[in-house]
Amino acid sequence: MTAKVVPPAERLLHDLGITKPGEIDVEVIACAVGVTVRYRRLGVGDARIVGLGDRAIITVDDRASRVRQRFSVAHELGHWHHHRGRRLICHVAEQQDGAAGCEREADGYAADLLMPRFMLEPLVAGVPMSFGLVYQVASTFGVSAMAAALRLADVHPAAFALVVEEADGRRWFRRSASLNPRWFVRSAASDMRATADRCRLPRANVAFAAPAQQWFLGQGVGDAEAMYAIDRMACGRAVHLVVVT
Repeated sequence: MTAKVVPPAERLLHDLGITKPGEIDVEVIACAVGVTVRYRRLGVGDARIVGLGDRAIITVDDRASRVRQRFSVAHELGHWHHHRGRRLICHVAEQQDGAAGCEREADGYAADLLMPRFMLEPLVAGVPMSFGLVYQVASTFGVSAMAAALRLADVHPAAFALVVEEADGRRWFRRSASLNPRWFVRSAASDMRATADRCRLPRANVAFAAPAQQWFLGQGVGDAEAMYAIDRMACGRAVHLVVVT
């Protein structure tokens, strides 16, 4: 039987004896791995890390919200763990080849550090997926609602999709691990909104039942039902949540 692989960020929490969300102090954790965190105004980006040998300094923009600052520190600690010794430019305007994959690794480390499975799974066990749960997780773990929603896509056992509309009009989606891999989210969030309008659904954090095929394409989708809700988060993104029932 293959032993369960514990992500490096969770191993660090175990090593430090951290067992509760309120104990996840990113500055203290950074210090434990040889990193000093300081806050000052940055011209570009939310944070940066500069290291030499086994020591580093993370500089975080002091104008950012506290939840953003915590995620930025955790993200940079992800770079410190995975990419030590490499020169990376993280802000999009100057991002070099290969940096996108490193950014995903750092984001994954941050999610594991701030919302570890061993703390999050017991919290969501038996609780239906909803925006209410998203905001509960965000409050409990001191993260943004958007970060909480994306983490729930990794951890929550329900089959669902998040379709995200950025403030600049870009659209993307995240599937939960349990969503049928043969089902595909309909291409545009505007299609979802149009369907909601036809069903006279208010654009608020209220869930409504509808056939799953209004949101998904794929074999067997016609026999399934779904719950749909939409929420506009503080970050300016409109997030559509479709949960297969």
